[in-house]
Order: sequence, then structure tokens, then C-alpha cells
Amino acid sequence: MARLLDLLEQLRNGTKTSMYWIAEPAYVHQGEYDYLLRLIDALAGKGADAVKFHIMLNPDEYMVPEHPLYKELQKWLFTREQWRELFARCRKHGMEIVGLADELPSLEFLIEENAEAIAIHATSINDTYMLKGLAQAKQPLFVGIGGISFPEIEYMLKLLGEKRNLMMMYGIQEYPTPLEHVHLQKLPLYEAKFQCPVGYADHTASREQLGRYLAFATAYGLGARLFEQHVTLDLSVKREDDEAALEPDAFAELRGQLELVSRMTGSAVMNIGTEERAYFSAVRKCLVAGQDLPQGTLLTEQHVKYKRTQTQGDMDQRDIVHLLGKKLREPVRKGDAFCWRHLGENGRP
Repeated sequence: MARLLDLLEQLRNGTKTSMYWIAEPAYVHQGEYDYLLRLIDALAGKGADAVKFHIMLNPDEYMVPEHPLYKELQKWLFTREQWRELFARCRKHGMEIVGLADELPSLEFLIEENAEAIAIHATSINDTYMLKGLAQAKQPLFVGIGGISFPEIEYMLKLLGEKRNLMMMYGIQEYPTPLEHVHLQKLPLYEAKFQCPVGYADHTASREQLGRYLAFATAYGLGARLFEQHVTLDLSVKREDDEAALEPDAFAELRGQLELVSRMTGSAVMNIGTEERAYFSAVRKCLVAGQDLPQGTLLTEQHVKYKRTQTQGDMDQRDIVHLLGKKLREPVRKGDAFCWRHLGENGRP
């Protein structure tokens, strides 16, 4: 599995050969600790490099009691000890921890627990207190930027200071997001503007298989190598935050599809592969004799043609400049490919 710090080092070096996949349960657990344990176990071996948890320890630091979600949210919280056990279960399966801090107590907890990365939601993008705390964290930071303007991001960056391992995650949640609202062209715009990796956080409909695949493939083509996907155990049972979720097996299938896209994309280094050269060599036209040519013939355009032939010579198409105006040192039959030996020992430049 990819390690986040390794990938970040690659990205800084301009290499985009690896991907990093985050499975996000969000609040699909609805406060059921055993459910979340089972989901973590089900994700093992399914292609998740990390699991992203929404950590909230003190809802009074996050929302006012009058908010319509306040009472329900109280039922969805876990203790510090439960979170430690959940983190340990993930690491046992080789998955890293991305902890989304909803308020300052959870941020401090994630720093203390050495989560592999910390994340903040777009809802906290200009929360000055949170940003000052994040500036002190040594872990890499994921910042949700869906629906966020350039000035808001610039303010965030100013408060974070010279934070080395900063990543932005672009995606908007419309429960679910229609395909025409995904706006993937923003990925390279954000990356060019702020000079940091920008990943894709998907929120398309759970049943939108083709659309989701196209969204991820397009995001990959636009340069994204960080991917985030909501997950759930069973889509037949309605749960919180499952509008854009995949079951673990579908998560694995999606990653497999993107691995294929990665292999199809190939390297950004310009070289011609052996299979490409073999294809061209098999189909290219050669320089051939347009008629039977005796030894001593002074070659002109009338004598030299471009044609496909079964037996190819050792001359390139561009080598016509070395043929014209030269005398043949041996005869060439009509349709035979020209070779350097036809010009004698000094024929090859």
C-alpha cells in the first residue's frame, strides 16, 4: 500500500506514478462502534491506503445547541479510548489514519495520537483558532476546498504559514452531487494557483457506476493522485452519509479501474517503447527501387519510391537525402528495399 509521506515526496519531485486512496466512513456508523469496527475489517485488502474518520469530542465547540443536528450528533460520538482502538484496528490492517478534526479538542487529540494525517472540512476553512492549531501540527494536512474561493484559501495559507505537507481535496457534496456539477477542471486551476497537490473527493451517487468511473478517470487525467471515496457496509440499508458511498468490494473495483487507467497513461517521460517501434517498423513505408537498377546507376527521384514491403532495409525514410545523387555499388531489383551496402562502404553517413 502507498504511504502518504512517500507519495508526497514523489509529488514534490514531479513524479505522478503512485496514487493514495482514502476510504471515508464519515458518520455512516451513526454511533455504532461495532459497525465501524466491521467496516474497517471489511476494508482490509480492498485498496484503501487510509481511512478518514470524522473526530468530534466536544460538540459544544462545534455547533450551537439550537442547531437541528445537535441532539442527533450527540448519539454519534465515540470516546478517546474507542478512537484509539479504531486507529489500532486500521493500522493492524495496514491502513493509515486521516483524522478530520471538527473542533479544537479533536485536533489536539489527533496530534497527540500521531495520526498519519490531519484533515479539516471546508466548514473550518477560515476558523482562525483551528488554523493556528494546525500550523503547529507536524502531520501532513488535507484541506477540503469544495465551494471555497481563492481569497478564503489565501487567508488559510497565510495563517498556516510555511506548512510543507499541505494537500487540498476538491469535491462538493449535494447528497449526492450530479455529474454536471462535479466541475473537474478546477483541479488543475487550484494546483497551478497554490502550487500544492490537489486531490479528488467524490460525492456522486452510489449507483452511478459509469459516471463515477469517468469522474475518477478524468480527475486522474487532470493530475490528481489523491482520491477519497465514501464507504458503507451495505447499501441496501439506508444510513447517514451513504448517498455517495460504496461497499468495500466496489471500492476495490474502483481502485482497480484507476490502476488500469494509470497503466494506460504510462510515463510522462517521452520515449518510444519497444512495442511502439515494433508496430511502426512493421507498417512503415521503406525506400525501394522503382525499377530494376543496375550497378552504377546515379539515383534520382525517379528511381526511389516509398512503399511498404515484406523485407525492410536498414535505411530510414529520412535517408532519401543520402540516396539521391549517389551511384549504386551493386544492382537493386524493382521493389527491393534500399540498404546502406548498396552505396558501398562509405555510403552510411
